[in-house]
Amino acid sequence: MSYYALFYDVVDDFVARRAAFRDEHLRLVRQAHERGELLLAGALVEPVDEALLVFYTHDRATVENFARADPYVVNNLVTRWEVRPWNVVVGNVQADEAPRERGAVARVWSAQTKPEQAGSYAEHLANHVLPVLRRLEGYLGATLLERPGPGTVEIIVVTWWRSLNDIRKFAGTDVEEAVVADEGAALLTWFDRRVRHYEVKLDD
Repeated sequence: MSYYALFYDVVDDFVARRAAFRDEHLRLVRQAHERGELLLAGALVEPVDEALLVFYTHDRATVENFARADPYVVNNLVTRWEVRPWNVVVGNVQADEAPRERGAVARVWSAQTKPEQAGSYAEHLANHVLPVLRRLEGYLGATLLERPGPGTVEIIVVTWWRSLNDIRKFAGTDVEEAVVADEGAALLTWFDRRVRHYEVKLDD
């Protein structure tokens, strides 16, 4: 996961011209925020000649696709836009960047997919699964591992939690039952129906 800054240069009469497209722009902004991709967005003032949107996502393409679909861009209210990776040194570091505390729990799940589907599964995880997990109390982050083999790709997903009780709120009473959405299962050739939990004893 990385931070990206999306810069807009806007037309001189931006405030007057944006009214016709503002509702659709805000709908796009809210959807990106709900998915956990967009952290902050707004226009710079005095004067209103630029806008800044801060994203936290797996890849630059997510930010570029947002800009290309933005009605402000489509309808030429934005004269130029640019995506820049942002190296955040001090500030609101996301949970999956923070060191795991001793006693935290790693939830480990494995699966396999075809090489041509591996990218689609990674996108599904990033765009549909992780935004939901980020809203859950006790969720600390996730790691996706891949190991290519002859005609297949082995996948291991590790999610990090503060405790087993927090995992039960997500997984239910049978805490070791895998939670796999139909959309994700459709991208896999095989997946483990059970998960394994490990207590974190040391994290460097």
